[in-house]
Amino acid sequence: MGRPAKALSVYADRGFKSHPLRHMVFPVRGRRALLFAVTLISLGFSAVFVGSTAVSAATSCPPGRATYTTVRNDSWSRIADKVGVSMKSLLRANKAKTSTMLLIGDVVCLPKSVKADAEEQATGRQSLRLDPPEKRYSAKASRSIIKEVFPARLHERALAIAQRESRMNAAGYSWCCVGLFQLNWWSHSKWLGDMGITSPQQLLDAKVNAKAALALYQRSGSWAPWE
Repeated sequence: MGRPAKALSVYADRGFKSHPLRHMVFPVRGRRALLFAVTLISLGFSAVFVGSTAVSAATSCPPGRATYTTVRNDSWSRIADKVGVSMKSLLRANKAKTSTMLLIGDVVCLPKSVKADAEEQATGRQSLRLDPPEKRYSAKASRSIIKEVFPARLHERALAIAQRESRMNAAGYSWCCVGLFQLNWWSHSKWLGDMGITSPQQLLDAKVNAKAALALYQRSGSWAPWE
């Protein structure tokens, strides 16, 4: 135990004789981190790496407490925005820190202020059920609408966000989020009503969605709701 740590040569198996790792040398103390990273890559995990501790609240949430199942690109701040709570209360509900890592499929316990109905308790989600939109927009038409609605200085970022969130599918929606910019109905329905948007169905219209997204940007003073 008192001897200096020796270097560990990493050898590839027969199928990876030419792999660069074959010729790399790693300190023993970095062995666990290396094996963990290689395992995640080989299993095809996609995660938000913001620390070194994985969280799964499925086993710690009190009975009847609302939960949220993480998806691609989620972070603590983004989940908090989606469900309409502060990040501080979300972290406290999960005994987590901002450095706690989230993996796709983790079940996060929501604060007591988030009420769960019977369906939420069973699935961990509130589910939107929308009709097909009356008008369909192509990706090209959606891009044109975004450029029409947003000021020129915001075009590049707005287009990138819409592409990432919905792949320019104006008719796309999930259990919580709707349209081009995947606006969270549960978090923003109150102020959207002030714009005359009283149903998530309306957000399936590309122009309505883009105008609402611009309003959300202006309310936040940044792109934080999508980060």
